[in-house]
Amino acid sequence: MSAAVIFSTLVPSTALAGTSPASAAELPSLLTVSDSATQIAYDRDLFGGWADADGDGCNTRYEVLIEASTTPVTVTAGCTLTGGTWVSPYDGFSTTLTTEIQIDHVVALAEAWRSGAWAWTDEQRSSFANDLDVPYALATSSSTANQKKADKDPATWLPTNDAYTCEYVISWVLVKYRWSLTVDAQELSVLQSILSGECGATAVGLPDVRISPSDPVVPPQPESGGEIAPFTSGVTRLAGTSRYETAITVSQRYSPGVPAVFVATGLNFPDALSAAAAAAYLGGPLLLTPSGSLPSAVATEITRLDPKHIYIAGDRGVVSATVESSLNRIAPTQRLGGLSRYDTGNKIIETIFPSAPHAFIATGRTFPDALAATGAAGAVDAPVVLVDGTQSALSPESEALLADLGVESVTIVGGTGAVTAAIERQLSIRYSTNRIGGLSRYETAASINDAYFASGSAPSAFLATGLNFPDALAGAALAGAMGSPIFVTEAGCVPAPVRSSVSRFAPESTAVLGGASVVSDNAAANLGCLATSVPTISGTAQVGKTLFAAPGAWTGGTALAYQWYANGRVIAGATSSSISLTDAQFGTRVTVKFTGSKPGYVSAGRTSSESGIVTRPTRTKPISSTTCPSWARIKGNADSMIYHVPGGAYYARTTPEECFSSESAAVAAGYRRSKL
Repeated sequence: MSAAVIFSTLVPSTALAGTSPASAAELPSLLTVSDSATQIAYDRDLFGGWADADGDGCNTRYEVLIEASTTPVTVTAGCTLTGGTWVSPYDGFSTTLTTEIQIDHVVALAEAWRSGAWAWTDEQRSSFANDLDVPYALATSSSTANQKKADKDPATWLPTNDAYTCEYVISWVLVKYRWSLTVDAQELSVLQSILSGECGATAVGLPDVRISPSDPVVPPQPESGGEIAPFTSGVTRLAGTSRYETAITVSQRYSPGVPAVFVATGLNFPDALSAAAAAAYLGGPLLLTPSGSLPSAVATEITRLDPKHIYIAGDRGVVSATVESSLNRIAPTQRLGGLSRYDTGNKIIETIFPSAPHAFIATGRTFPDALAATGAAGAVDAPVVLVDGTQSALSPESEALLADLGVESVTIVGGTGAVTAAIERQLSIRYSTNRIGGLSRYETAASINDAYFASGSAPSAFLATGLNFPDALAGAALAGAMGSPIFVTEAGCVPAPVRSSVSRFAPESTAVLGGASVVSDNAAANLGCLATSVPTISGTAQVGKTLFAAPGAWTGGTALAYQWYANGRVIAGATSSSISLTDAQFGTRVTVKFTGSKPGYVSAGRTSSESGIVTRPTRTKPISSTTCPSWARIKGNADSMIYHVPGGAYYARTTPEECFSSESAAVAAGYRRSKL
């Protein structure tokens, strides 16, 4: 809803009938302070969908669009809107397309749940989600602002449009007052700070209270069994001796009585990726199997889980009928498979998700992007739709799937190299579309988590290798079920974008997927990867000359240590940025190694290319007042410009100023041979 529409409801001249005027500064004192309730997991489905309260064919979303348009709107059959213009007061985004604007619950449903809605009836939650009786409960929003806001309160998110901050915070407090929702101490402090001064002087009309704190409520009863054991503080490694054992270790976090178990092949990633988000949505684990037979350890774990249902991801070519028969002996089993990875993914989604206002679109050709999206998808109960991202358009089946789900907005995961710009253009015609990508799989994962998770919004984070899929697949389902971010990393250290995101998120616990060979203890401790360069050598590779080393660009603040080598062997004492070559290096090739270290990072070493073969010069200085080097024994007397060769009459008595490796070198320098 535009800022003008909301603001007009806050001033005295248009105060709601039957309400008492108050100043904005008074509003925080009307709220109840209490810690957020997290004892019962948030369930978006309990709020229902958009309702058509007056039966005119336009649900709540479209009623808000009609009311909020800044230009006249024409409404035709099926509640099709033309002629409208909508503004997102959060960031000033403006559009004439309904597909590019979202309707935001000013107090997000998840925030309402934690603030008291967990104890409401389904009817009360639906009324809150479709509250059209006050014009500030629902607002038009750009996709970008809506996703960044997510379920944050004003203590962790405020509109980028500073001019709207006062109106936004007043709306927030009025909604919480109207529905008797609580605020936590940090939230209250921020509200009091903003609702002071000029903003606090704003006169408002208090709305009717829809739910009184004294109203009797019956908390919803979660299904028995299937709870997930929380992680203790610090690092927990979930690993086994094989990909199948690792998946079992992950599954053991679930208590018996899970609603469903998904089983996918452990030999490829696409089917399991599609199943991971579906498993997260249902709150059950994902287990892996070879194609031909079900491992006894996997069968034992599924039996322990006592699932109500088992889903096989993939056709009989990837998970055989023999495996299906074994599973059917444990619990009712349904196969969700198609002719391709995309058909299988679509089949899983259309079977498991009754509807989805939001969906993630990721390439099915590689695994990291879809894997990283699973945690975010679990947090917002969204499916991850795999597509052939190299094509110029979605398949008709994927188009139909999005329409049948009632999708209103999509997030494309990865850059245009993963999902083409043509597919993005196609999606943007019908859906509010946002792309989250990066220069690498690591940066993409970090960007997804930055967009969907606020600092401290979930107690745990997951860390998986970005180089291979098996260990990460089962963990993705668990991360999604817990609404936790999942990051991908290099084996030995954490790439910079991921390290920054993990540091910002500051999880109390980290679940590491796989053994130390795929995610090291250094990576688990969020030690970063130093940016390094291959050193270069300059100078002349000749005895008596100096070689110089240049490190190139390294992470700022890196301390560098030097070591020179001759034919791969350490040159003792050669630990500075330059080396003076001696005859000990003659005939070798010289290299230099830089070792970088910095607190918070894993030390790294880089070695230069080899120099040319170290040669000897044709003329050099003596090694003492009377002695020339063994390889340049001809003595040159600068006073007489005469050179003396070994065995000559005056050789032993000659004090050389120069030494030569050959008579021709001495002659070339202007000397003549001694006659004796």
